[in-house]
Amino acid sequence: MMCMPSNPIKLPQTLGEIELRDASIEIDTLAHQLELKFREQPDLPGFILLDKKQIVGVLSRLRFTYALSRPYRREIFLKGPIKALFDLDIIDKEPLIMDADRILSVAVQAALARSNHLAYEPVIVIHHNKPKILNIDLLLRLQSGLLQDAVNLHEKLIHDERKTANQLRQTMLNLEQTRDRLQRSEENLEAQVLQRTLELKKANEDLIAQQRQINEDLEVARTLQQSILPSTFSMNADYQAHAFMRAARMIGGDFYDAYQINDHQFGFVVADVSGKGVPAALFMILVKTILQEQVTHHISPAECIQRLNGQLLLHNPLSLFVTMIYGILDTKTGLFTFCNAGHPMPYIIRHHQTIEIVTNKSNPLVGLLDHPLYNNISIQLEHHDRVLLITDGVTECFNSESEAYGEQRLLNLLQKSHHLHEIEDLINHLIQDLDQFSNGTPASDDTTALMLQYTKLRNHHHLVENPALLKELCKNEGIFI
Repeated sequence: MMCMPSNPIKLPQTLGEIELRDASIEIDTLAHQLELKFREQPDLPGFILLDKKQIVGVLSRLRFTYALSRPYRREIFLKGPIKALFDLDIIDKEPLIMDADRILSVAVQAALARSNHLAYEPVIVIHHNKPKILNIDLLLRLQSGLLQDAVNLHEKLIHDERKTANQLRQTMLNLEQTRDRLQRSEENLEAQVLQRTLELKKANEDLIAQQRQINEDLEVARTLQQSILPSTFSMNADYQAHAFMRAARMIGGDFYDAYQINDHQFGFVVADVSGKGVPAALFMILVKTILQEQVTHHISPAECIQRLNGQLLLHNPLSLFVTMIYGILDTKTGLFTFCNAGHPMPYIIRHHQTIEIVTNKSNPLVGLLDHPLYNNISIQLEHHDRVLLITDGVTECFNSESEAYGEQRLLNLLQKSHHLHEIEDLINHLIQDLDQFSNGTPASDDTTALMLQYTKLRNHHHLVENPALLKELCKNEGIFI
């Protein structure tokens, strides 16, 4: 068996990968200087002869030495420049010129295809646009090395094939033994598979029945959850309101609500419970129930949320929390006072279609912290001004490329919807735009939006006549205009 080298030397494949020599000389150079250059470089195979940088021939060391060994050697030198040697028929006037990317085997064939007296003459290789000399002996040795590599590779392949054949024979023997064992145990396996199939069928039927019951229960829970949210808002000449909630799962943790506190004050809330599914839905009902009780006793939104937080701390074994905006619209003054507990800020859509975003820092979320501080923010609304309250499921609606709907798309939609005079149409337009954006991508969060519009005309002539009084009133009431 032939031993193959573990790390064989990689032989060159093209002329540019082998040793090429810079050996060019003008034919006007004196011949005796050429002899000196050959003596200085004993391994140089020859010189490329140039006439004004144009290749006119190749003079090999062998031919030059032969010429000088003739009796008329002195006569050669007396002729002066190298170009005189052209009369002695020792110069290859039509040298073989090849590019550096020529394959070695092709180069060897081209060299050997020349006439016998030129077959072993040096050749010219153009490497990086510069002519270089190549020893034909080196080229032939490299070609021989490539052939030897091919022979070695062939023998290695034969060795590997024999080894593989032996391994296959052993594998066949092992497979035959395995086949015999499998045949002996086949009957037992069939019996076990039949038994397991029957068991799995029964378990699958039980799971389907249980899932059907769970789905029916969730559908009932979804219906009940939707029923506790206001489907319509009370008719009022001073304001209009419309809302929408869609759970990411069968049931969710978002909710909205509306309360009539007295004849001119109306409360509105949009909230987002942490988590999804049944736990969030149950916690949502708890939050909604406690908040509804508080709004009937406390006018200030901040005070209502403060008391809601205290009650939730007593009934929150899962450490859930809720973010919310609870605000009160005073229809006599148009003042909308709200408390934001860790929730997205409302959008104020003025009747002249400018959109204002409240930049105040929100208060802490509800249900986790002891004794948090909650503050109110007041916004002065004018005739036909609108307020949009949302949960983050609106701006965090994603499409198939994991791109979020985002606040800027929401602002653009609101800006372009000035022609929609009914707030119900605007909410429906927002829902359609979200569905078109997501294009069937499952929602990652519940989606809720509530919009109210102040429709009462107020008389501000006495304030307009006294701008200083208007500014002082707004400052005292914390109004942003």
